[in-house]
Amino acid sequence: MALKTQLAVIGGGPGGYAAAFLAADLGMEVTLIDLEKNPGGVCLYRGCIPSKALLHVAKLIKEAEEAKKWGVDFGDPKIDIDKLREFKNGVVNKLTGGLGQLAKQRKVNYINGKATFVNSNTLSVAKMDGTTEEVVYEKAILATGSVPTKVPGLSIDSPRVMDST
Repeated sequence: MALKTQLAVIGGGPGGYAAAFLAADLGMEVTLIDLEKNPGGVCLYRGCIPSKALLHVAKLIKEAEEAKKWGVDFGDPKIDIDKLREFKNGVVNKLTGGLGQLAKQRKVNYINGKATFVNSNTLSVAKMDGTTEEVVYEKAILATGSVPTKVPGLSIDSPRVMDST
């Protein structure tokens, strides 16, 4: 039996979850579909938020170095990469888990999987647990993100070029 929904939103990044949450707040039955366990998109999982968590640690190291001019010497930093990664992952999990809770509070049906259009009002969702679910919708929003722009004359494979994907 297919899941029926008024609005199917494909893509759980900032555009997708914002649209899903607003539609739910306005009274629509909403299904949000994304490849990740919780909403968040590249920004929360691999881009902005992990970068900011690591930049926070870099700032602390810099401030400790600057404190030497005031007579406070903490010594050379010792970096435990596993603990640093754990810290970063904790920040990401807290924020994405919070979005998952917001989806539940708004009664947004969240499906962890990849959606494919079957026809103009049906999706086939290959769920991450290995099963498939059919979703019949009235309206759909595609919020699947973007890809990095290639700049002429600058190789994307250059170690000086980074993107968040």
